[in-house]
Order: sequence, then structure tokens, then C-alpha cells
Amino acid sequence: MGEVLFNTNEVANMLQVDKSTVKRWTDEGKLKCFRTPGGHRKFRADDVYSFMSSFNYGVSTLQVLPQLASDEVIIKRIVQNKEFSVLSSVCFNAAIKGKKDEILTLFIETYRAGMSVAAAFDHILRPSLKKINDMHASNKISFTEYQLAHNALSSAVVQLQDSVQRSAKNNRVIVCASLEQERNDVESKALVTLFEIDGFTVLNLGTGVSADAVNHLVFRTKPFAVCLYSCAPADTEKFVAEVEKVLHATKDTMTRLVVGGKAFEAEAVRENFVGIRICPSFQEFALVRYHESAEEVRQYDNQ
Repeated sequence: MGEVLFNTNEVANMLQVDKSTVKRWTDEGKLKCFRTPGGHRKFRADDVYSFMSSFNYGVSTLQVLPQLASDEVIIKRIVQNKEFSVLSSVCFNAAIKGKKDEILTLFIETYRAGMSVAAAFDHILRPSLKKINDMHASNKISFTEYQLAHNALSSAVVQLQDSVQRSAKNNRVIVCASLEQERNDVESKALVTLFEIDGFTVLNLGTGVSADAVNHLVFRTKPFAVCLYSCAPADTEKFVAEVEKVLHATKDTMTRLVVGGKAFEAEAVRENFVGIRICPSFQEFALVRYHESAEEVRQYDNQ
């Protein structure tokens, strides 16, 4: 499958400059391109985004997507060609500028182009978050940009529920929680959004809760599933002990337990929970409704 390519005139329109400026940037090595056998310049979408990011170009990142035909047509081309790095670059650039509306628009347009919400979180949201966190850790972006980015992503993720088709309520409850004190809980909020779009009623305890708090809710509500999401607990031993408490409670109530996040992918943690369903992606979490036997499905359908 071919990649998304633009010609000089299209790039000039997107960046709101004349063609001679685009040609000069390519000659100076600032904007990558390649030439066809006929000598015409062609531009990869990813290289256009990289140029905008590297040189802090003033045009909105989403302006690489309009006016050629329509937003839908261009994003659909990018989604079909699986050039997810392009989309995550758009998300990152909008995030560090605090432009939540641009991020929300990006999620909506990729959804309309056929990309599931779970896939968008895996291929757009997660890479953007990783880049933001890595750049902040290496002092390449300021704390202000870091905070703006997380808040913008968080707001866009929550608002996405009102902009996509939601499944009918299925009368099932999912308890979500993080057993660590995480200041920026974008991925946890994305998980809640994913389940609510899928028709579940989500009881979200947020971050920094104890196993006892989770278990109290489990015994009181007898939920369909408990989902724990954690990234970097300060004390691994204590974290494992807390998860074990929740595991015992879910076994006592015959509740499904599914977990995810970097904390559960670490070998020191995984070896303690061989029987737990560990979801390495949002697309895995999206399959929670199918974590049941055929008999359970029949019983539910007959209710």
C-alpha cells in the first residue's frame, strides 16, 4: 500500500506560502522531498509534519489536512496507509501548545475515517504521551508545555465521548482504578472513555486509591470487571501486594480482573500474576466484553 504524498503546490497551500518558498526550503535541506523520474518534487506527509515541528512553523498542525479536497479524504488516506507517526506528530504538536480542540478534531476525523477509538488511543495518544514525557524528562520541553500537553490531551479524551457513536447501555458495571499516585492520568481517563463508549457504566476511582477502597466497591457492586491501570509505582513490592488483595476479592466475587500499563509489563510484576489478563494495548482492553464463557453470554442475553 502506497504512502501519502503531496506535490509542491499542495504543500505551499498547506503552509500558506508560495511555491518558490517551498522549493527554497527543500534546497536548503529544511524540508525533505524526493524527485520523481520526471524531476517533480514529492513530499511525504510525515516529512511535512517534521518540518513544522522542527522549525516551529506557525501554521496550525491541522492545516496540513484541509483544502486539498476535504479533511475526511486526506485523513482517510493517512489512516488507510497506516502512517500513524504522522497522526501522532499532529497530536503532539497540538498538545504542547495546549490546543485541545485540535486534538479532539483529530480523534473525530480519524474515527470517521474508519479508525476505532481504541486504535486511535494506541497509535496516536500513546506515542504522543511518550514523546511528551521523554522530552520533559530530558528538559527539551518546559514544565509549562508538559502541563499544557497533558491537560489538553485529557480534555480531548473526555470530550470524545460526545462526538462518536456510543453503544447502547449494556447494564454492566466496570470498576476502574490506579493503585499508584499518578499526577497525569490521561491513559486512565482514556480507558474510562473507551468503556463508556462501549456501553458500560464505569465507576472510576481515579488514581492513588488503595486495594481496600477497590475491594469495598467490588463487594458492594459485584461489577462485570475490575480494570487496574498503573504505569510507574514507587514501591514495586507494595504495589504487588495491593494487586494481590484485589485479585483475591475478584476471585471471591467471581469478577473478571484485567490490568494494563507499564507497571504490569515489568518482569518483576508479571511473574507474580501469571493468571491475570494483562492488556498491553487499548485494543486489548476493548475486548473485555468478550472475556466470558458461552454460557455467560447466553445468561446475559436472556436477562
